[in-house]
Amino acid sequence: MSRNYKKKKKQTEAVAVTFRRYIQVVLDAVVTLYMLMILGVMPFYNQEGFTHIGTDKSVFFHKVSVNMGKAGIFLLLLYLIFTLAVYRGTKKSSSSWKTFFKENFSVTDIFACAYGISLLLSYLFSRYQSNALWGASGWYMGLYLQLMLLGIYFFISKFWKPKKWVFYVVFPVSAVVFLLGYLNRFQIYPLKMGDYGPLFISTIGNINWYCGYQVSVFFAGVVLFWQGMSYKAWQRCLLMVYVLLGFASLVTQGSNSGIMAMAVVIPVMFCLSVSDSGRMYRFWQEMVLFGAACLMTYGIQAVFGRTIDFEDVFLNLLTKKEIALFITALSFALLAVAAVDRKKKSHLDKVWRTLARVCVGLLILLIVTFTALLTANTLRPGCIGELSGNPLFTFSNTWGSNRGATWKAGALCFWEQDILHKLVGVGPDAMEAYIYHGGSSRLREIVTSTFLSARLTNAHNEWLTVLVNTGILGFVSYVGMMLSGMVRMISRKGRNIIVCACGFCLLGYTANNMFSFQQSMNVATVFVIFGMGEAFLSSKRGE
Repeated sequence: MSRNYKKKKKQTEAVAVTFRRYIQVVLDAVVTLYMLMILGVMPFYNQEGFTHIGTDKSVFFHKVSVNMGKAGIFLLLLYLIFTLAVYRGTKKSSSSWKTFFKENFSVTDIFACAYGISLLLSYLFSRYQSNALWGASGWYMGLYLQLMLLGIYFFISKFWKPKKWVFYVVFPVSAVVFLLGYLNRFQIYPLKMGDYGPLFISTIGNINWYCGYQVSVFFAGVVLFWQGMSYKAWQRCLLMVYVLLGFASLVTQGSNSGIMAMAVVIPVMFCLSVSDSGRMYRFWQEMVLFGAACLMTYGIQAVFGRTIDFEDVFLNLLTKKEIALFITALSFALLAVAAVDRKKKSHLDKVWRTLARVCVGLLILLIVTFTALLTANTLRPGCIGELSGNPLFTFSNTWGSNRGATWKAGALCFWEQDILHKLVGVGPDAMEAYIYHGGSSRLREIVTSTFLSARLTNAHNEWLTVLVNTGILGFVSYVGMMLSGMVRMISRKGRNIIVCACGFCLLGYTANNMFSFQQSMNVATVFVIFGMGEAFLSSKRGE
């Protein structure tokens, strides 16, 4: 090989490296702009207030994703071309590519790729391809959107240079959303959004949509306070106000799935605090803020005569004076113990660990006992005495705000499939199409008797819906993607608080969606945060 050829080859590679660097800069700018549109603009976007606000946000998400996606894919192709030019012809090209994939692809990425493949298989083998392409009318969670979500995850995690300020944009935006939602509950409407009612609040709309958005962002602020960065006094005060406002809004928003999410996140935080006295101290500070949020809500009603325009078991329970005072007093007492432990280094970690084990044990016992009573009373009505008359202990179509019917329908949809469609599902977001065009008469009877003319598009349980739509292959890959992501991120506690915060957002979203569903507001938000967390996780500097 001549010297001139080698020189020319090096020059070509140098040019390719330079162009690739410029493309990375432009691609990073495009991805950053997209993230700001989803995190900063979409929560407020609407055309005519609450009138078709869900459709408005879905259309906004699709338009922004498609337009940004076109630019992103074009830049990505150029990036790949110049990357191939850099690696082409090198003696260690094979080992270089192996190193590249090993360093840049995680177990979460592998599950994400598997989910993408399972989506394509589900669509190809679906009997309802016209429905599965875009998804059910009004929801649009079909193949295109699911691939968009994976695209969001990969573009952000691989081509976005982590910037902390983009992450912090979430807080002022969500604080405004929470404040409006809280005020709306007291029939105070700073914005003109059309016909208000108990089921529509803030700038998000339906309380299920609102709750889905809230749990996808709020716990990031909770984790930042809990982790205890070296904040200035004013920053710490702002975080405390944010956490107080978030708890107040979460308690009053009306969707029980949000309370379930909190019931998962709070114990996990407590268990992760037992070995760190500072973290335990801040945990009980936040519990005091939670009690204060409940007391504040009670006080507004008692002192100012403002009534909440929504009736709910958990809302009524948590804002009852005696319960709110008990939560606050208990939290203050344990905060005092944690403060002494932190200051005098009393080494109470064994006590906290024992308390954590007792709490986890009681929680497991409560779940097992409730499940046993529910099962027994459903199979043999009246066998549990006075509790038999409580509808909570009878699994019927109306159980859990009609979750009984939606879960039965989801389970029956999966059970009725042949082996192939148990593996690949009925098609992305094609559960509705199967129910009304291919399901059994028993399945349709469950749905129509419960929802009458309203159409059921999902099982109101994200994982069950994924199982029906994409089969066992899609279920395993999707669950693997979400669980591996949240575990890897939460395990970074004490080392990278932004990564940990993103992991808790995934946990809150997942816990909420055990009783809820994907919609453009929550799923777009959480996948941006998912990609952001992965980008910070893989970044050496995290800045």
